[in-house]
Amino acid sequence: MLMNQPHFKYVFLLADVAILSVAFLLALSGAEKGVAFTTELLDARFIKHLIYAGIFLLIYLFCFWNCNLYKRHILTTRYRQTILLLRAMIIGSTLTVLFMAFFKLNYFSLEGKYLILYFFGYAMALLILFRVIVGRALFLFLSRRSIYRSRILIVGGDEAGKHVAKSLQNAPSSEFQIAGFLDDYKEVGQPINGDFQNLGKLDDLDRVIEEGKISEILIAIDHAPYERLVTIVERCLQTGKVVRVYSNLLEVLSEKMNVEFYAGVPVIMLSQFPLSSSVWFLKRVFDVVMSALALLLLSPLFLVIAAGIKLSSRGPVFYKQVRIGKGGKPFSFYKFRSMHVGNDDSRHREFVKNLITNGTACAQKDIRVFKITNDPRIFKFGRFIRKTSFDEFPQFFNVIRGDMTLVGPRPCLPYEWECYSDWHKKRLTVSPGCTGLWQALGRSTVTFQEMVIMDLYYISNMTPLLDLKIILQTFPVIFLAKGAH
Repeated sequence: MLMNQPHFKYVFLLADVAILSVAFLLALSGAEKGVAFTTELLDARFIKHLIYAGIFLLIYLFCFWNCNLYKRHILTTRYRQTILLLRAMIIGSTLTVLFMAFFKLNYFSLEGKYLILYFFGYAMALLILFRVIVGRALFLFLSRRSIYRSRILIVGGDEAGKHVAKSLQNAPSSEFQIAGFLDDYKEVGQPINGDFQNLGKLDDLDRVIEEGKISEILIAIDHAPYERLVTIVERCLQTGKVVRVYSNLLEVLSEKMNVEFYAGVPVIMLSQFPLSSSVWFLKRVFDVVMSALALLLLSPLFLVIAAGIKLSSRGPVFYKQVRIGKGGKPFSFYKFRSMHVGNDDSRHREFVKNLITNGTACAQKDIRVFKITNDPRIFKFGRFIRKTSFDEFPQFFNVIRGDMTLVGPRPCLPYEWECYSDWHKKRLTVSPGCTGLWQALGRSTVTFQEMVIMDLYYISNMTPLLDLKIILQTFPVIFLAKGAH
């Protein structure tokens, strides 16, 4: 949700809405041969234009968000911001044309068929003027005068924390102000990194935030157990402040997600703002509509897969299995069958135990693996539908039933759940999904601990925009079978 963003991002978001709206009106005037901004725009056509303008805005704002145009380290640049604006506008314009063509809206067959070109030109000119030149200068001006300056509390006083503090101190702009450190293993008042002190321990967090007028918390911890990091993150999120993390424990997220840079330091932002009931309702409607549409469009492929299974192995086409869903609640989970009937699962149970305990399992020659290799239980055609994830398609029925969502952490087996530590179980505090960050970005090439971290990141930051991004990134992973082994 946008509410988990720092206030300056609201300003740029609203400015973009205004700029794109003005650009659309200017484009409309030019494309339709001089339509005046008078009663001529208030007739029946205006309603249609208003609807299309709303569609335009949603598409372009999604592209802006996806191109990181609301991140601090982008907002303070000229050249890079301009390049990203150009990229976002090109992608947005392409998606707009494809959207109109797909739904046969025929909007560009009007006299204003060049509307998109006019819009692109006006929007780029206005964005460069008011965003790159005026907006950037104003943002830096206000930052230096403490209006948008971030007063940061660094949690962690060892090497990672000292590195962050030094980088922020040496930043060319003065938009960051370090209040001090918070460290459980150092005495209160103990100097850290020369100029700063340890202001307290984790139990003192609320007091330190109030007394120090903290606006952001930056967790900088290395060489700690994942469980410890998760505990610290949860405690910091409870304060309602913006929380960012710099840690080698989140390296998998730094590699696979678009991170933010604070004075050259890569940080990942987390939030603790639950989705509103209206957004949950829209997410549910989207899940049901898209799942029903997928089942309809994929029905011919279902017949082909069913035939392939029947020709390859005796037994049913579908495989029903008990999985663990939200809050540890079991439900019936559906897949296309990819294994021979009547197999012993003892090998998989042992594999899962090793995977959860050690993060990975070992194959021949000590090669790290994340799924059982050369599993004799899987028949040849089953191996193909597993590699392409076609075996997962029946889960659209689970989505319609309400057991699952399209995007979310994957459900686990009951004997997996029994092996989970308490912090592992946090990944299923929401409904499980057909795809998630693990599938879209890592699939079978991340460790179990990294998979849990990716799920917790999703839970902390889930928005409709992130869901859409994950869905779009899942398609090439499926069809190119990336990371399937």
